[in-house]
Amino acid sequence: MKELQTLSRWWLGELAHQGVDLRSRLPQKVTDDIRAVYQPGEAEITAALPEPDALTRLTDSADSWAGVAAGARDGDGNKRPLIVTVPEALCLVRNATYPNVPASELRTIIGLELAATTPFSAANASWTFRRRDNGETDVIIVKRALIDRIRDHAETAGLILKEIRPASAGAKTPPFERFETPATRRARLWRKLNIGLAAALGLLIIATYGVSYARKSAALEDLQSRIAASTAEARDLRAALTQKEQAAEAVQQLQALKNDRSSVVESWARITRLLPESAWVSELMLTREGGSIVGFTATAAALIALLEQDPALKDVSFATAIRIDPISKAERFDIRFAHEGAEAAE
Repeated sequence: MKELQTLSRWWLGELAHQGVDLRSRLPQKVTDDIRAVYQPGEAEITAALPEPDALTRLTDSADSWAGVAAGARDGDGNKRPLIVTVPEALCLVRNATYPNVPASELRTIIGLELAATTPFSAANASWTFRRRDNGETDVIIVKRALIDRIRDHAETAGLILKEIRPASAGAKTPPFERFETPATRRARLWRKLNIGLAAALGLLIIATYGVSYARKSAALEDLQSRIAASTAEARDLRAALTQKEQAAEAVQQLQALKNDRSSVVESWARITRLLPESAWVSELMLTREGGSIVGFTATAAALIALLEQDPALKDVSFATAIRIDPISKAERFDIRFAHEGAEAAE
């Protein structure tokens, strides 16, 4: 990932700050352009030509073009491109004022104006413009037939025609026509290659980050599933722990109740020990607060005093009046009592 980021930063820096493409990394062959002025006919047109001695003269004679073609190769045998300038005497120059717009837009505006106000159009003429310091613009027009004638001469002589431009215009003035050359084709190829490599690099970066994001997403989903499973397990453990705590609490409550209350067997044993031999119990009922005993004995009145001897019993009394059984002549008793400490336990 670090190597990819370093490569990306280098590539973007090259494109954005240095303006260097892959061609600058490879050895280049510098080829000088051939500059010539076109003078149709035998008469020389020297008016308004900058440094006429520095330009090769071309006429409609095939020999002049052949002479240029003979010296058009450089030391490596490559053909040098040809730039042909047209004297202003062969052009129509008109002055006008146009808005301050980019050159490409201004050329379109001039073409629309020429088509609307003059007999010139792209079919019969070619034009360019020259801006003046005072804000005015010179529109330079040349016939299409002249452009075609120069191109035909160059093709016949085997020359590589690069541009046709006005002779009196500066370097910033656009040419009448610009033609494709091997150098421009190579430049376009390199631009496409740079764009393709940049796009491939961008896709590689996107793919790399996409894979990283996918891995992180998968890891996050796995972590979330583990958290969900752990949460469910913790919830089950908590429920089980709560149940155990409740069970332990119930056991403690029962143990406390057992400690605070006498069991049925213990209560029965204490009561039967206190009752005389002549008494027998037919019914025993015990509750948390107390209980009752029902039975028969020879002398029921003495039972109250006997039962009150048990410190665990209190409020011992007859629930009903003593009755005599007509058959056995024994006294039937129904005694109620309460447990000592029952109110405090409540």
